[in-house]
Amino acid sequence: ATPLAMRSVFSCCLLLAQGGAAALVGQPLSQGRAGRRSAVGMVTAAPELKDKQQSFDTSIAEVPKCPETVWNSENIDLAAVQSPSRVLPVEITAADVPEGMSQEEFFRARRPELLEQLTAGGAIWLRGFDLMKTKEGFASFYEQLELEPCQDPLASVGARAVVDKKSAMYEAVNKPSRAKFFVGMHAESTYKRTNRLGAFVCFKQAETGGEFLLLDGHKMLKDLDPAVLRRLYDKGVRFSNAELPFFDFLRTLPEPLQPLKEPLKGVFKAVAQVAVGAKIDMELELRWDENEEDGLRLLAFSPTQPPVNRHPVTGEPAWFCNVHSHSRYLRDGRDGKLVESSGASKLNVTNMFYGDLSEVSADDLKHIDEVTMKNLVYVPMEKGDVVLVDNYQVMHGRDVFTGERLHAVTWFQ
Repeated sequence: ATPLAMRSVFSCCLLLAQGGAAALVGQPLSQGRAGRRSAVGMVTAAPELKDKQQSFDTSIAEVPKCPETVWNSENIDLAAVQSPSRVLPVEITAADVPEGMSQEEFFRARRPELLEQLTAGGAIWLRGFDLMKTKEGFASFYEQLELEPCQDPLASVGARAVVDKKSAMYEAVNKPSRAKFFVGMHAESTYKRTNRLGAFVCFKQAETGGEFLLLDGHKMLKDLDPAVLRRLYDKGVRFSNAELPFFDFLRTLPEPLQPLKEPLKGVFKAVAQVAVGAKIDMELELRWDENEEDGLRLLAFSPTQPPVNRHPVTGEPAWFCNVHSHSRYLRDGRDGKLVESSGASKLNVTNMFYGDLSEVSADDLKHIDEVTMKNLVYVPMEKGDVVLVDNYQVMHGRDVFTGERLHAVTWFQ
């Protein structure tokens, strides 16, 4: 999941932390550093874009939860990894539909072949189809393929707005205030949950830019420097998925109250950990971090995980690491320090470390970025286009854009 998606992981603790802090010091809390990211916009009904405060829980009771992540990463021979000779994505156009056959009949008849192509090719771009220009047509499309929708991996924290509950359709990153934010390459995954497939649909392309981006996880493995890949694989990686930045007042307590700092830290951490555990469907550990730039904050860490994982069907290993989207170093290098934000987006600060929480060097991060950008595939989707993605072997992202952009996604088991 992206940093934008992770921005509300601790929303359930926000009022608790703010209220408790204000009561202790009798004054409002500071807004935090100027680099906070803006909140993701809401799409309440495609193709109309409306900015509304989203719920902290976007679970859909009628739709199964996202499946648990299938981890199979032991004893991978990195030196023997082979990159398949394929070009992302496989393209299928409306011109391929035989005369006299409806588009729905076409997808129903081609179902076995399309699903086989998706597993072999990693992604399919369906171009020029009228069927998927509406929410109803998009739902009919994936019903012909007998795909089974599931909830977003981060449904319990309201990471994405629900566009349409009936079709389990979630909003993509469309808000104009996020237009200049490059969405780094990532799999839609947490340590605990990962959807197998995703279908991204365009209801309206941006005025300029906004291309959907693809990255072949097989090519990443082949092109990464063996020493960099080996370090990451041997040490594992660990993500800080979000933060609670509301505790800096503890650093400036009046002198008579200074002895309360450590006991209060223990209280806040314990209460927040209980709240997170009760509310959020993720495995997270809260840890204190303190420095002059960021102040005193609680960071949420997922468990150590491998950066490489085998595909649950083919067994082939692929790059399965969201460093390009989660690394603070890479993100700040792309986007700079964005303007101050408020609400849940104040929690949108992510980073990646080695499994022992030591820093990944800037040189290694730059190398990962270079290999990622070299292998990016730009997909200029138009209205009605759909890109099917195999989430265990192909990553996705989004380029910057201008104008209004209306894209949505449904995840599948």
